[in-house]
This record gives sequence, C-alpha cells and structure tokens, in this order.
Amino acid sequence: MHEGNSNGSSAVVRLGYCRRVSNSVTKSPLFWIYCYRDFISRHNCNTHVVYNKVRDVLDELAEHNKSVFTLNDAARIMNKPKKYVSKLLAMSRKVARIEGGKYFIMTGKGIDFYEIASQIVFPSYISLFAAFEYYGVTDQVITTVSVVSLKRHRPVALDGHMIEFRSIQKKRFFGYRKTENTYIATIEKAIIDALYFNAPPMSYVRETLSEAINRDIIDVDKLLEFSRRMNSSSLVRKVELLLGPGNRSLTEEGSRRR
Repeated sequence: MHEGNSNGSSAVVRLGYCRRVSNSVTKSPLFWIYCYRDFISRHNCNTHVVYNKVRDVLDELAEHNKSVFTLNDAARIMNKPKKYVSKLLAMSRKVARIEGGKYFIMTGKGIDFYEIASQIVFPSYISLFAAFEYYGVTDQVITTVSVVSLKRHRPVALDGHMIEFRSIQKKRFFGYRKTENTYIATIEKAIIDALYFNAPPMSYVRETLSEAINRDIIDVDKLLEFSRRMNSSSLVRKVELLLGPGNRSLTEEGSRRR
C-alpha cells in the first residue's frame, strides 16, 4: 500500500471497519468472505489473478488425475498460507468441501461418491453393500458408502449420502484393487468383510454370493482362502455355511472355470 493512494486509504478504513464489526458482532468466516468481496468490488482489484490461483491448483491436481485433495496440497501448490488458501477455496464454485481440510473438484459428471469415499482416509477401500452395488450383485438402493480402513474416522455426510468407516487390523487389510481413482474390495473380500463386520445381515450376503456364482464373477477358491487369511475360525464356518453341502463341488467347479 502506498501513501497518498486514495483507494489504498479507503481500503484501510474498510478493512478496519470489518475488524471492528467482527470483534463486536461475529467471527463467522462468511462475514470475512463478504468483506473480501466488498473490498474487491470497491477497489477494482484484479479478480482474475485470484481465480487463476485456484485454477493452478486444479490444473496440477488434474495432471496427477486427482480429484480429492487437502488444504495442505492446495497451500503447497499456491505457495500461500493455509488460512488464505482456505478462504479462496470457500469462494470457488469448482471446489466443494468434504470435511475439515479436505476438498473435491466439482465436475459436470456429478459426484463420484466411491472415489471420494476411498480417498478420505489413506489407506482405505470401498467394501460391504457399496461394493455389492458396484459389482451389480444387489438391487438394493445404496445411500451409505462403507469404507474399510486401518484408522478410525467419524462418518461424513455428503450430498444426501453417508460415508461410514470401519477400522480393521493390518493383517486383515487385503483383497482390494484400484479402478481409476477408486480403491475397492474384490467381490470375494467384500463378502468376507460383510461376514466379519456382520453388515449386511447373513441373508443378504447369501443372496449376493448366489448371484455372484450365477454370474461367474467370483472365485470360490479365493473366497475360502480369504476366509482363512482372516484368522477367524467363526468366519471360516460362516463361509462354509454359506456355500452349503455343495461346498467342495462349487470349489472344484470354480477351479475348472479358471
């Protein structure tokens, strides 16, 4: 700011007014966004510079095929303080907030809940009912996306959907793959996780397994192998119960198909 610049002097007055009002009325971030926009409009600031900064973040993330990012990621790319970057992101229509410090890029394709859910906590992967829907072995309408991770995390509400997290021991964290930007359990591991967490109920898992076998998208040998890797005798018994008396014949048939 230079002395003698009337716009600069006015800016000091306006920003000083904002500070005084904020101390006595509110400390809401929305109030400061209003002050910022008011400052921009009154002093003819070069707003395209601000938007180019946000665009820089989106461009670099796009180069790495990444649609979910953190405030730290954006601050590093822009080389600006996190508080400043947070205000810019709050003003951008191309970015939406997932939770504190985490954002995703809005596209014209809608929200990919699977991609977002599998990248909130690292490492993690989509499983249970959400994975059943992904593989097309259930006709249930999914509004809760279940994520298996090594860390505990509170649920996240996002645009009418709930993202829930279920923690598991590292030795049981296996059987998933990456599809584009989404980490998701294989159909075998999704069934194993469902039996391990008792969600959904056994009747739904039985229907899912039957549909997967009918569509020839499941390896029964791998299902049994995964049940043993979980190091739970009760889980192994559940799998054998699901497969029924034809357990051995199903395994042999699955082996011949592959």
